[in-house]
Amino acid sequence: MATPAIVTLLMHKESESSPPMVEQFYELLQFAFFQRALGVGVLLAILAGLVGVFSTVRKSSFFGDAIAHSALAGVALGLFFEVNPLLTASVYAVLLAVALPWLKKNTGFSFDSLLALFLPVSMGAGVIIFSALPGYQPNLLSFLFGNMLAITNQDMYFLLLIVALVLGVGVFFFRQFLLVSLDEDQARLLGIRVGILEFVYHFILALTVVAGVRLVGVVLVNAFLIIPPLIVGIHVRSLKQLFIFTPVISLITVLGGMIASVVLNAPTGASIAVFAGALFVISLLVKKGTE
Repeated sequence: MATPAIVTLLMHKESESSPPMVEQFYELLQFAFFQRALGVGVLLAILAGLVGVFSTVRKSSFFGDAIAHSALAGVALGLFFEVNPLLTASVYAVLLAVALPWLKKNTGFSFDSLLALFLPVSMGAGVIIFSALPGYQPNLLSFLFGNMLAITNQDMYFLLLIVALVLGVGVFFFRQFLLVSLDEDQARLLGIRVGILEFVYHFILALTVVAGVRLVGVVLVNAFLIIPPLIVGIHVRSLKQLFIFTPVISLITVLGGMIASVVLNAPTGASIAVFAGALFVISLLVKKGTE
């Protein structure tokens, strides 16, 4: 969400025309809040670019979306008990993510059915808790749609911890993740413990989703997780290229959306989502034009 301070910054010369976009961007770089947002954006782009490929290959995009929406309850609990909301959201999302496979196994319900159960219940609980907090509406909107101005140093350090943890686990289990994602039966025949890897995958996916909450919000977090690999997938045919180019497109998506957010005085998450959608359409048109 933009604030009057940003609007003043972009329109501060009363008698002169507005500075070019490049100058506006340079001026914003002098502010600590924008430096923090850029740092978070770069980290998220790398993280989501890699995890998003696995989500696309495994066709589990709805899982990440549902975990993100459900994490709103964890955010609300953190604010209610005056604890870092990203910490409580991470705990809530991870518990939900690792509980779902167990529930699927013991109830016989599909993942989609269980996600459709927990998503509205968790979001409803989150909104109820938010409504009990004084001045809840700005906070609620910030976590629903993202707010680069709300990112604190504490948030950035917590995100660094999440990125280090997820990338460390991802690199260590990369080959196993890839094999399970492509052919689960073959992985079992090779002696890979699929159940443990499923647990680890859901764990890092939940952390990745929560990491993006501050910047893009729970409603739009899937924009930087799923759209970049779809854009790259239009033009490449190998998994190696998909893993190489997706973080690059993810970075362009996040930075482009952030700049558009400031220039247009629009919500951060919404700007990133729309920018990502525009890139997808352009990419598709370019592909069709070259065929």
